[in-house]
Amino acid sequence: MIDEKKEWHSLSPKESLESLETTPRGLSWEEAERRQAVFGVNELTDKDQISKLTILYAQLRNPLNIVLLAAAVVSYFGDKALETIVISIIIAFNALMGFIQEYKAEKAIESLRSMSMPEVDVLRLCPDGSKECFEARIRATGLVPGDIVVLEAGDKVPADCRVIEAHNLEVDEAFLTGESTTVSKNAESLEPDTPVSDRRNILFSGSSITQGRGKALVVSTGMATEIGRITELIRESEAGEAPIQRRLKNLSLILGVFAISASLLVFSLGYLRSLEFTELLMFSLAVAVSAIPEGLLVTLTIVLSIAAFRMARRNALIRKLNAVETLGSVTAICSDKTGTLTTNQMTVRSIYADDDGFEVSGVGFNPDGRIMGLDDREGVEDHGVGMLLEGIALCNEARIRSHEVDGEVRWEVVGDPTEGALIVAALKSGLNHEALREEHPRVDEIPFDPSRRFMVTYHEGFGSQIRAFIKGAPETIMGLSTHMRVSEEVKELTDAMRAKGNDNALEMASDALRVLSVAYADLSPADLAGHKEMVLAGNAEFVYLGNVGMMDPPRPEVKESVALCKSAGIKVIMSTGDHKATAEAVAAEIGIAEPGSRAYTGADVEQMTDEELRQLVKETTIFSRVSPEHKNRIVCALKRNGNVVAMTGDGVNDAPALKAADVGIAMGITGTDVTKEVAEMVLVDDNFATIVNAVEEGRVVFDNIRKVVQFLVTTNAAQVTTLVVALLLFPQHPLILLPIMVLWINLVTDGFFDKTLALESKEPGLMSRSPRAPDEKIIDRMTLQNVLVLAPMMAIGTLYVYNSTIDHLGVDAARTLAFVTMAMFQAWNAMNCRSRVQSIFQLGVSTNKFFSLAFVASLALLYLATTVPVLQIGLGTVPLGAAEWATAILLSSSVLIVEELRKVRRRRLLNTAAAA
Repeated sequence: MIDEKKEWHSLSPKESLESLETTPRGLSWEEAERRQAVFGVNELTDKDQISKLTILYAQLRNPLNIVLLAAAVVSYFGDKALETIVISIIIAFNALMGFIQEYKAEKAIESLRSMSMPEVDVLRLCPDGSKECFEARIRATGLVPGDIVVLEAGDKVPADCRVIEAHNLEVDEAFLTGESTTVSKNAESLEPDTPVSDRRNILFSGSSITQGRGKALVVSTGMATEIGRITELIRESEAGEAPIQRRLKNLSLILGVFAISASLLVFSLGYLRSLEFTELLMFSLAVAVSAIPEGLLVTLTIVLSIAAFRMARRNALIRKLNAVETLGSVTAICSDKTGTLTTNQMTVRSIYADDDGFEVSGVGFNPDGRIMGLDDREGVEDHGVGMLLEGIALCNEARIRSHEVDGEVRWEVVGDPTEGALIVAALKSGLNHEALREEHPRVDEIPFDPSRRFMVTYHEGFGSQIRAFIKGAPETIMGLSTHMRVSEEVKELTDAMRAKGNDNALEMASDALRVLSVAYADLSPADLAGHKEMVLAGNAEFVYLGNVGMMDPPRPEVKESVALCKSAGIKVIMSTGDHKATAEAVAAEIGIAEPGSRAYTGADVEQMTDEELRQLVKETTIFSRVSPEHKNRIVCALKRNGNVVAMTGDGVNDAPALKAADVGIAMGITGTDVTKEVAEMVLVDDNFATIVNAVEEGRVVFDNIRKVVQFLVTTNAAQVTTLVVALLLFPQHPLILLPIMVLWINLVTDGFFDKTLALESKEPGLMSRSPRAPDEKIIDRMTLQNVLVLAPMMAIGTLYVYNSTIDHLGVDAARTLAFVTMAMFQAWNAMNCRSRVQSIFQLGVSTNKFFSLAFVASLALLYLATTVPVLQIGLGTVPLGAAEWATAILLSSSVLIVEELRKVRRRRLLNTAAAA
C-alpha cells in the first residue's frame, strides 16, 4: 500500500522510488490510470458552493429582521394591512440589498480563480512492454504518486515532488514559505524533523522553477499536497463573528425586550381599564411599532455600502459589508512581510567597489533610481565600480521587461529575482544590459552550482581578449582573487584590502542584505579551456571588483503607515516565513520593532503552549520562520487577548490566518486566489498604507452608526413614553397617535435623517483615539444620557399640546398637532446627533448638504401630510393653523437648545482632560 504521508525529505531518491513502487523511468499508462482511480485527480477540490438560498436565508435571520418580522405578524393579525405591507417591504429591501452584495462577491471570487493546472512533461514507459521510456506532455491533473516529471526554468511545479536529479535547480516558493529569495534544490536526504521551509529536496505544488532543470518524483497530489493541506486548514478555521454582528445582536435583544415589555404593559393597563379589544390591540401595536427602529437595518446596509464605495475609491475592495465597521475596531494588524510590508522584488541597496561604498536608491524592479556618488566620477566605466556593474549585467541569466496595467507601467523579471536585481542596478547606472550583451556576446560559461557557490561567464568584445566575470559567495570569490581594481589601477590584493572587503561583506550581511562578490579575469581565447579547468580546480586568479548587497526592501509608504497605526493605538505585528535576521532588519527599518525587541521563530512558537503564546504576543511584534499553523496560532492568541485582529497577506501560506482573523486583507496584485477567496477586503494597490485609510473609514462608519442609533433610540423612546403615559394619564381620551402616524414618523421623518446622518464626515482627531473595546456597545453612556434627557422632553411636549388642545380643537386636530410636534422634535434632535461634541453652529450647513436637504424635505412632507387630502385620509390628519405650527416648531426646538448647552459642558470636560 502506497503511503502519501511519508517523510519524503528524509528518504534517499532510491528509497522514495521503492516506497512508491516506481522506477526512474516512470509508470506505464495503465498503472497511472489505476493509481488515479485510487488517489483521485490532481487538483484542489472546491469547497461546498454557497447556494443562493443560503445567502438569502443568512440575510433574513439577521436579529433586527426577526424583530421586524414579529412586528409584521402583529400588524397582520391586527388587521392593519398598510402597516404589514410597509414593514414587509422594509424586510424585503434589506434582505435583497445584502443578498445582492454577498452574491456578487461570491461570483467575483469565482472569476478570480486563475490557478489552473498547467501541462507538464512526464516520463512514461513504452507500451510495447520494453523497459524504455519517453517524455509525454499531459495535463497536470493526470499526475499520480509515482510519476516522474521533468522540469526546467519557467515551469510551475504541478504537485509535491521529491527531487531525484537537479542541475542548478532554483525555485521561487515565496507564495508558500514567505522567503523573498529563490531556493536552491538538490537530491540530498535531510533529517526527519527538518521544517517545511528548509526542505531543499522537495518541490511544492504551485511553486515556480526560476533556474536550472531537474527530474522529480511525484509524492503527493491534489488535497494531499502542502497547498492542499493549507486549503483544508482554511476550511477548518473559525471565521469568527464581526463586532458589528455582536453589537447588533445586543441591540436587537434590548429593543426586542423593550418592544415586548412596552406592548405587554400597555395591553395589561388597557385590559384593566376595560378598553375595547380592537382599540387595545391597535394601541399595543402602536407601542410595538414605536419601540422598533424599522429603518435601522436599511440605514446600516446603506452606510456600509457607501463606506465600501468610498473605500473602493481609495483602493480597498470590500467583500463583506460587515468588515467595513470591523476595520474601525481593529486593535492589531498581523502582517506578512514578503509582498506586504516589502515589495517582494529584490533590490540592490549597497555596492562596495574602488575601496569605497555606494548607496543605491529606488525600490523593486523599476529602474528609476541611481547609484549615489557615481555621477561625480568621470570615466567610471574603466573604474572598479563601472566594471563591477558591467560584470553583474553580463554574468547574468535574467531579463527585465515592462508592461502597462491600467495606465501604470509595471516592471517584472524573467528569471531569477536576485539576478533581476543586479540587472536593475546596472540600468540605474545608465548601462543598457541588452546592448551590453550584444556588444560582448557570451562564448562560454560555468553555471552556478550550490556546492561551488559561484557562476562564471566568458565574453568577447574586449579587444583581442576574452573577459571572464565571476560572481558568488564573498568568501569564495575572495579566495580566488589575487588582485583588486581600484579606480583604473589593478593592485595586488593585500591582507588589509582583503580584510576590508570581508568586513564590508559582513557589515552588509548584518544589515540583512544578501551579499554577492564580483571579480574578473582577462585571458586569450586559446587559454579559455584551461582557464575553466583552473576555475573548477580552485587555482584560477581573478581581479576582485567588490561586493553587492541586496534585499527585498520595505515599501516606501510602509514606515509612515506603521507610525499612523501606532498613533491610532493599533499594534502592528510581523509574521513571516523569512529568516530571523531579515525579519528583524525590516522590522527595525519600518518601525515595527520596539527598542531591544527580538524576533521569535516558528521553532520557538512550536515549543509554546497556547497560554504562553497568548502572553508572548502582548509584548512581541516580530515572528520569523513561521508556518501557516504558527500564523494561525498567533492570530488566535491575539484574539484571546481581546484584540480585534486584521491579518494581511498575499501568499497561500497566509490564507488560514486570514480566515481566522476578524478582518482578512488580501493583496490585489500579488495575492493568490486562495487569499482573495477567504479575505474580507482586497487591497487593489497592494499598499499597506491603504489599510490605514480603511481603518479610518471604519471608524467613521461606527461613529455614524452610533449617531444614527442615538437618534433612532432617543426618538423611539420618546414615542413609546408618549403612548404609555397617554394611556395612564388620559384614559378618557382616544389614542394620542395612530399606528400609521408612528410608522410615518419612523419611516418618512426619521427615514430622511437616519440615512443622511450616516453621511457625516469624520470627527476631528479620529485617528488619534485609541481603538474601541471589542465589547463596547453601540448604546454607550452618552447615548443613554441623551435618551434620559431628551426623550422625556419630547414626550412631555407632545402630551402637553395634545391634552391642552383636545377640548377646543377636537380630537383630530389635537392628534394632528401631537403628530406634527413629535415629528418636529425628531427633526431638531437629528441636528443634535450630527455630532456628539461639536455645536451645530460649528458644523454649519455645507459639511453635510444631504442632511440640509433632508431637513427641508422632511418639513415639506410633514406639511403635505396635513394638507393633501389623500394623505389626510391615510394618516388621519387635518389642516393646522399658523398658531399651531408655530407652537409645534418653537416647543420642539427646546431639545436643540438643551443639547447645545450639554455640548458646551462636554467640550469643556474634554479640553480639561486633554490639558491634564
